[in-house]
Amino acid sequence: MRAVIAILFFSASIQVFAQGQAVADTQVSKAAGNYLQQKAQIDNRVADIRQQNSAWEHQLKQEIDEVKSNQQELSARLASKRAQLAALNEQLVALNQQKQQLTGSYQLAVDDMQLVQGAYQKALSSLTQQWQQSSTSLIEVQREQSLAVAKASSSFPSLSQLNELIGYAVDDMQMTAQVARTSAPISQADGSVSTKELLVFGGLMAVTDTDLPSFIAFTDKLPTAITPVDTGVSLQLKAWIDGETQLLAMDLSQGRMLPSLAQKQSVGQWVKDGGEVLWPILILAALGLLIALWRAVILLYWRPLAQLQKDDSAKADLLKIKQQLQSVSRVPAAKVLANAIVEGSCVDAMDQRLKQLMLKQMAQFERGLGFIALLAAMAPMLGLLGTVSGMIETFQSLTEFGNSDPKLLSQGISKALITTQAGLLVALPLLLLHYPLKRRAQALSLNMEQQSALLLALNLEQGECHGSK
Repeated sequence: MRAVIAILFFSASIQVFAQGQAVADTQVSKAAGNYLQQKAQIDNRVADIRQQNSAWEHQLKQEIDEVKSNQQELSARLASKRAQLAALNEQLVALNQQKQQLTGSYQLAVDDMQLVQGAYQKALSSLTQQWQQSSTSLIEVQREQSLAVAKASSSFPSLSQLNELIGYAVDDMQMTAQVARTSAPISQADGSVSTKELLVFGGLMAVTDTDLPSFIAFTDKLPTAITPVDTGVSLQLKAWIDGETQLLAMDLSQGRMLPSLAQKQSVGQWVKDGGEVLWPILILAALGLLIALWRAVILLYWRPLAQLQKDDSAKADLLKIKQQLQSVSRVPAAKVLANAIVEGSCVDAMDQRLKQLMLKQMAQFERGLGFIALLAAMAPMLGLLGTVSGMIETFQSLTEFGNSDPKLLSQGISKALITTQAGLLVALPLLLLHYPLKRRAQALSLNMEQQSALLLALNLEQGECHGSK
């Protein structure tokens, strides 16, 4: 049974194997057919790719040749452009040099024009200021308005403006040698304004043609008639106008000095202008003069001590000398020496007593002299303090109101210097008084020292108290 089963199993296995082999052969045949078909397709594809590569290679070669041709053409064009650029750079350098030259020439021309314009404006301002204070402005009335317009213009002056300014200058020089008559509104001393007939002596001065001529002073507003304090000047001027004399009274200041001559500054006004610092200076002056006068009276009242005398036949008697010294008046040294003589005193005791009394008396001689010197030193310092204070006030005024008026600055400085003037006026007399008073005190002190030395010598000759206790 087992054998049958084994045979059946073997037969089934062989049959299955045969069927699998058949199936495998069929599959191999199909795979081979597919392989051949795919191989044919691959070969066709390879042929197509090779054909495309050949076409691409041919096209790439053509493009490379074209690129090389374009590169050569571009290189040539680049070389040409570089040459053109180099030429343009050279032209640019040349143009920059020309530009620098033209800029320098333009700057020089601008500087010259600015110099001319500055000189013109400076001359215009100077001549305007000069002609405003000139008597010729009474004749050339239109000149002031024309100069004001030219001065207000900030542009470069035209040729006509330059010729006009030169013409005014020439006319002014020509009028200097002429005496002309004109009429103009004149401000009187009382403040009224009236038209007066005037005589204009070139650019020197102008006077009114009246019975009592007045000089014309030029101010910022209207010209002002100022009559001289001395009427003889007006009469002499009238005589020249009438042809009675050839002597002409001239006012070369064009009336500017007449107000200051007509208005003398009083002491009260001087003290008022000095301000509050002037009062301490005046107090120092009064105090110093009183002390100097007091010390001068006392020092001149005191007299130096005459030479001590002794008899040749005998030794000097100190008690008699003391009596003589006590009888002398107005001699402080005699009182000092008399007080130093004590009966029975030795030379050392007299020497010490003399030193003490002389030091006390020397202090009396020099009393008040140091205070006079102190006052003489303080006065200029106070004057300088007042000047500095006045200058500070002046510059504060200038800061607030500006410096359009030069008189404001000059008046402020003049007022500030009053205290310095007062300080010097006080210090100089005090120093001059201090020196002779100091010399007088030194002379009295030297006389007292000489007589005290002589007194000690006389005491030594007398021989009293030597060797005694």
